[in-house]
Amino acid sequence: MTNDKTAQTLSDQNKLKQEYSKKEVQRAGETLILEEIWDNDPDAFKLSMQVLSNWRANHANSLDQIAELLENTSNKIDRKSIVVKRLKRTPSIVRKLRRFNKMKLRNMQDIAGCRAILSTTKKVQKLRRELNKNREFKVKDYIKKPKEDGYRGIHLVCKCKNSHNGNKYPVEIQLRSKVQHSWATAVEIVDLFTKQALKSNEGQKDWLDFFKYISHEFSKIEGISNPTIKDSLEESQRLMKKLGVYKKFEAYASSLKIIESHVKKEVEGYNLIQIDFNEKTVTVHSFPYDKFEVATEEYLKYEKDAAKSSGFVVALVSSNSIDNLKEAYPNYFADSALFVYNLRQIEESNRTKNISVLPKWLADTGLK
Repeated sequence: MTNDKTAQTLSDQNKLKQEYSKKEVQRAGETLILEEIWDNDPDAFKLSMQVLSNWRANHANSLDQIAELLENTSNKIDRKSIVVKRLKRTPSIVRKLRRFNKMKLRNMQDIAGCRAILSTTKKVQKLRRELNKNREFKVKDYIKKPKEDGYRGIHLVCKCKNSHNGNKYPVEIQLRSKVQHSWATAVEIVDLFTKQALKSNEGQKDWLDFFKYISHEFSKIEGISNPTIKDSLEESQRLMKKLGVYKKFEAYASSLKIIESHVKKEVEGYNLIQIDFNEKTVTVHSFPYDKFEVATEEYLKYEKDAAKSSGFVVALVSSNSIDNLKEAYPNYFADSALFVYNLRQIEESNRTKNISVLPKWLADTGLK
């Protein structure tokens, strides 16, 4: 929980100046989407990465304010809720710019993002109402109307003034139940290990269909009434077997060795996560809040390397403990335990249902 001392720390940090104009930011985004830019024009690549890093870092103060509001509000509704925040990874930024031709880096709304994970959808909806009681947020309800790929959750976006430079930066809040979170992070795990972009609705059709169907089945676990998807249970089970889902997630989880450097379990701060698929390691370096500029410099250094290699992933996220970090971002640790548990719940529920209807079927056929 954010206390007075932490609030003061947050107030003192993130005093980075916005060193580049919005026009320069836009130009940097246009440069970074060019194919093989790091080889074709190393100087332009280096400058554009510096511009992006500075622009992204200037969102941090606004993010801190919104994340503090989110944590204080969510704790009143669900004492076991988890709140984390992150600055969007460069590959995700570039992918989004390429995917939406009209989008500009200077206008991207989710560079700064925080997330609350609550135990139930009912509590998610209650938190949404409490946060937006003054109508300050733009809201997209993907629980009431899931995305085409099956994604469910609630997104809220507002602009928040940076208390140091006076500029306003957009911040996105994501609200999810634990079941919804297990689905979303499972998608990201498959993306990381198979180098697909299922999260952007791009990739192998079997995986896309599997996650769409299983999301609908997950909604039934939570008692949510979404429009029926024909044969979703049968198709999700067929694809589960075809893809070897259980074995694949087990292999992903066992393939990475986690190395925690300078990590204290209950210290709040920023965590620089590095995944090296060649060495099969996950390394976590932690920085206290007052070392934000150091964390940003390290983040930029590793992102330049990651841009040149698909076998290296880096992210800068924040949580109030290493345990919360792993629960909020299980995708970076290949932890699919909750997702697999929910899959088995669906299978068990279907098995029980089939057994219960057997006597009636026997009676109807006259075989009983």
